[in-house]
Order: sequence, then structure tokens, then C-alpha cells
Amino acid sequence: MFMNQKNNMPKRTFIPQPIGKTIDKIKKKFPSKLGKVEFIIHSKWKEITGSYFAEFSEPSNISKLQDYENEFGEVIYKNYLNVSVAPGAALEFQHFKDKILEKINSYFGYKAIIDLRIQQNYIPKHNTFKDLDMNNKKLTDTDNKAISDEVKTLGDNDLKVSLINLGRNIAKEDN
Repeated sequence: MFMNQKNNMPKRTFIPQPIGKTIDKIKKKFPSKLGKVEFIIHSKWKEITGSYFAEFSEPSNISKLQDYENEFGEVIYKNYLNVSVAPGAALEFQHFKDKILEKINSYFGYKAIIDLRIQQNYIPKHNTFKDLDMNNKKLTDTDNKAISDEVKTLGDNDLKVSLINLGRNIAKEDN
């Protein structure tokens, strides 16, 4: 056993870590890489475009191009939203492009997006949110046991239950 030289107390073998460091694996699965504008556009896409275009299109990302420098020396960017559209709906989407752009900017209250860039791609059906149903997925007994074993040493029962539920939802996503 190692002794701490200051007060002859045994050194700790376990060093506490911040929770954020321990759940990095979980954070990667969520759209935290997206900015606020991009996240809102992704989550509200069906409301912005309507059910028809939501089925045949999806926003991919926001491209930022340098526009000018203001009087304070800050660089001002123009934001372009890249949208993947199914080839069958691309022409109609092109016609409603200005209306969709107007809806996006009115949702934010300012000109968040300058223009839409349409890319014709096949949009698979499984990417729509209505097809994701986490409650129907079942976990194996070994998954449940592994999740329970990870938190069995915790003293706080509320925290234990919360972490078990979080682990089960993550395991359901992976299956």
C-alpha cells in the first residue's frame, strides 16, 4: 500500500472524474455536433416543410461562407442549408424553395439561412422519426445484467434507477 507522505494516509486508488468525461460515448450519439440553428432545423423539419417534403427530403448540414468583415473586424458568414431531396420530389421542392426558406427564417425571426442548396439523393424510409420506435426493441438478459452490474455499487437508489434506464435506452439504440 502506498502512503501519502504529507499525512501518512493511504493514497486513493480511485480518482473521481467528472460525469461529462464518463459519458463521452453517449454524447457522440446525440446531435451535439450541430449548432443551435442546425439542430432546430433538423428537429422541426416536418413543421417547416410539411409532411410531403419531410418524407422526401432531409436537411444535411449548414455551409458557412465568409461574406465580409464588419467595422469591428468580425467576420460575417452567409449560411446555406444543404438539403438532400429524393429525385422524384426535387422539381417540386425547387418550386417551393423560397417558401421553405421564408418559413425557416420566420421561425428564427432573422435571416438565419441565406439560401437552400438542393442535392438529389435517395432518402431511405428508415431515417424518418416516425419509424423509430424504441419501446418495441427488447434487450437480452445478458444486456440487462451487464447494465445492472455497472451500477450495483452506487448508494443512491434514484441515481441507480436513472442510470439503469439510460443504459437500457442506449443498448436499445445499439440493437
